[in-house]
Amino acid sequence: MADYTVTKVRMESSSQGGQHEHIEGVCTDGGVHYTRKQVVDSLDDGKDWKTKADGEYAKIRKMNYCKHSGCMATPYITTDADDTAKNNLDNLPRC
Repeated sequence: MADYTVTKVRMESSSQGGQHEHIEGVCTDGGVHYTRKQVVDSLDDGKDWKTKADGEYAKIRKMNYCKHSGCMATPYITTDADDTAKNNLDNLPRC
């Protein structure tokens, strides 16, 4: 069982002149906000993080940088690919 369940995300404009939004942080099912650095630090400490949307779960993992070309936002987080997109971090409701 995961230590943290994410149900919402907080987005921010990129430093590339707002060319895209990337994840600033997440909100858990308990309503607590964590920055993406806090999530990565927790992952590094061995904690489990997952998303939940419409009964679907996806494991959160860290990435070196934002997935958008040329964006240097770091550290970054993403979800493991599975058979649905509804539990992807970018598709979760905003908090």
